Amino acid sequence: MSNSELISIVICTADRSVSLQKTIESLNHINYPHFEVIVVDSSSNDNTLKMLNLLKQDLNFSIKISISSHKNLSISRNIGIQKSSGTIIAFIDDDAIPPSEWLNELIATYILYGNNCAGVGGTVRDMTTLGYPLQYHHGITNIISNTIPIRAVDAINYNQIDGFWYNGLMGTNSSYRKELLEKINGYDEFFEYFLDETDVCLRLIQAGYEIHYCDAVVDHYPQPSHNRYDQKHLTCWYSLAKNTTYFALKHAYKRLPLAILLIRLASLLIYRCLLRIIRLKFTHGLSNRILWQYIQEAFKGVRVGWSAGIAWHSGNNEKVGKSPASSYKAELLFVSSKKRFTNSSQE
Repeated sequence: MSNSELISIVICTADRSVSLQKTIESLNHINYPHFEVIVVDSSSNDNTLKMLNLLKQDLNFSIKISISSHKNLSISRNIGIQKSSGTIIAFIDDDAIPPSEWLNELIATYILYGNNCAGVGGTVRDMTTLGYPLQYHHGITNIISNTIPIRAVDAINYNQIDGFWYNGLMGTNSSYRKELLEKINGYDEFFEYFLDETDVCLRLIQAGYEIHYCDAVVDHYPQPSHNRYDQKHLTCWYSLAKNTTYFALKHAYKRLPLAILLIRLASLLIYRCLLRIIRLKFTHGLSNRILWQYIQEAFKGVRVGWSAGIAWHSGNNEKVGKSPASSYKAELLFVSSKKRFTNSSQE
């Protein structure tokens, strides 16, 4: 690998044409000479397409546009992988701005660690909060999905195949070798939002490769979306609960005693979902009706995530990984697996 490698920058977007325009315009300042941009749009209107077609003439790089009919980040990322021509695929969010040396830093790290380096990412800081605090810096996660997002630069690396903790990356400042993403069959599309990149990092490390960090700092300007009104008031409790449950079963079901796994998973779900939902009552003054709705969505997510996790270990991992985008279809897909598991437990 050298500094002449083509890098494909993939941006997945949905109804954020204003912030997306700022992100794409910022790429005009990238110093790396060989890159392309792929935008995967799952917007509910054509505002993004209109903006992109007008913006094209002012860009000094090529841009490809693909459409996804699902608001599913993993599906969009897989489309981006398929459309990419580069040997390295770099992901950035549609509300983030990279430094001019971003791609140079990524490539330098791949060169430093050699062919066994499957992924490289850097630091992310929140530019909408006073003091610009770090969101991610040399983060790690474990097989249940507990995450330590910020660690010291000299903190130990976790790239062991059978490890409990693993190096991880934040999606808005992450990159991977395309051939290795294809080798592990890309992103698991059951993760429509949340833990998608974490799952990819774990699977790459479990396949015998390494994830490393670089010094590049991406500025993140978190915008409202169909998953949140703001950074505290999330609306994606179904996804958080579903994906947390599925992730833990997928990666820890055969690694931990079932009782230990259930205790740790329950504790994580209470912390990640229930307590945060209750806190909204005091921070955002939400009605009891809305809070109860959020709690019900979380419980439904646990049920669907559990069914999907059991189905994955029952040999249906291909169906799980390429599951339908809608919650309703996902629930129908895995209900039969849940029944089979219940029946076998009673025998």
